[in-house]
Amino acid sequence: MIILETGKIPKLELVDVVYIASAVLIGRFWWQTMQARERAEKLALIACERENVQLLDGTVSLKKFTYQKNKKGQRVFLRYFNFSFSTTGTDRHSGTIAMFRLQQQYLVMDLPEKPTITVEAEEN
Repeated sequence: MIILETGKIPKLELVDVVYIASAVLIGRFWWQTMQARERAEKLALIACERENVQLLDGTVSLKKFTYQKNKKGQRVFLRYFNFSFSTTGTDRHSGTIAMFRLQQQYLVMDLPEKPTITVEAEEN
């Protein structure tokens, strides 16, 4: 614990360093997740406009995060976001976007008139 006395510089103990490092890592993870969520919301809006459906406001939310192998066999950290959309304004359908960092890996929409559409990201 840091105790301040007048005229002395506080010394950090190992536990203080661990707390600070943990707070920084948690903050970084939260910040990156919020950036990925904003990007997922933009991608969901583009997909909904392309399919002539309405993205329901405030419905893009983090579903889960996990490690998975990509097409190259590398393990990558993916964040999955759910969103809701409507075809008529009175119904509700769901979609999912998988994000690696700020890049879309795939997008799935359950459309009532068509089979489920899946859009995969292009490889760079």
